[in-house]
Amino acid sequence: MERIIETREDVAEGEEWLAASCPRMAYALEAVGEAPLRRRPDGIAALLQAIVGQQVSTAAAAGIWARVEEVGFHQEANVLTADEDALRAVGLSRPKARYAKAIAEAALDYPALRAMPAEDAISRLVEIKGIGR
Repeated sequence: MERIIETREDVAEGEEWLAASCPRMAYALEAVGEAPLRRRPDGIAALLQAIVGQQVSTAAAAGIWARVEEVGFHQEANVLTADEDALRAVGLSRPKARYAKAIAEAALDYPALRAMPAEDAISRLVEIKGIGR
């Protein structure tokens, strides 16, 4: 059964299961303490942020992403109306600018993707240029 971790309690449940299943994990969890709940927003912003971060340093990705958000290119409508030069001006490479346009043009139904079985969602996403498995 697929399950989405939604709350800190979900993380704690997983930690308890790991600790009960493996003494080494119990030791590791005790040594590092409680794992944080890390969630990212979904939608076009999440896809674009993943693309921005590929093959660049964390610092470079953060700088580019800040510029993307500053001009509103984390929103589908703004990417659709932007030309390649505008996307490149915020720090996207030529291929990444094309991938951003392809994602926006795909007009994905993000709530439907969320509800799909993982393999179906992956199949839909990898149809878009710039998104790999």
